Amino acid sequence: MLEMRIFRVNKNLGMISVLLLVYFLFPAKLHCEFYKYVDRDGKVFFVDDVSKIPPEYRDDLKTYEEKYDHLPPEQRAIMREKERKEREKERTQEIERERYLRGLETKVIIKENLVLVPVTLCYKAYKTEALLVMDTGASIVTLHQQIADRLHITEGETAITRVAGGEVLKSSMAKLGYIKVGPFKKTNLYAGIIKHEGSSVPYDGLLGMNFLRGLEYTVDFKKQVIKWKR
Repeated sequence: MLEMRIFRVNKNLGMISVLLLVYFLFPAKLHCEFYKYVDRDGKVFFVDDVSKIPPEYRDDLKTYEEKYDHLPPEQRAIMREKERKEREKERTQEIERERYLRGLETKVIIKENLVLVPVTLCYKAYKTEALLVMDTGASIVTLHQQIADRLHITEGETAITRVAGGEVLKSSMAKLGYIKVGPFKKTNLYAGIIKHEGSSVPYDGLLGMNFLRGLEYTVDFKKQVIKWKR
């Protein structure tokens, strides 16, 4: 019997030794590792497998351990959901910021030294789009007759309009409901109506100072955009 007990003890010790050996040779992975990389556009990515990282980014990857593995499952799930919502909120804010910045840029057409600006014009119940030359030398917005016809402007007071270079033009005046350019809308502005004479031109009038006054902006001639400041 004694020999049998000794055998059993030795057998149990042997099994424990084997288990300890396996544990030290192949330790259990107590923490889940994540890998971080940044792409050429500056976007940050986290993945749980190196194979998910594009080859060109593997040299600079960083390893992160899952920080909630030590918590009970329910609490771990709560913390992960909280982080997910925070990341979602940050992404939403980033998208809104990008949309806001895009809204502060107006695509224009530049021909030689002319900056042609797309505008929306409204008169009473009528609305139309037009392309106006940005002209800081013009006192007011000036529209060619065909734009006035689109807006059904049929009457107006006679006036004198000064444009760039000091030229004075005889025109009729009409008060528009609004003029909108990019993120800005100004209401109840007067516009001069003139009959364009001569060869055809790629614009429908002038965007004058009664709209531009008080606005801060720069013209990026390379990208062909107006960058507005608010």
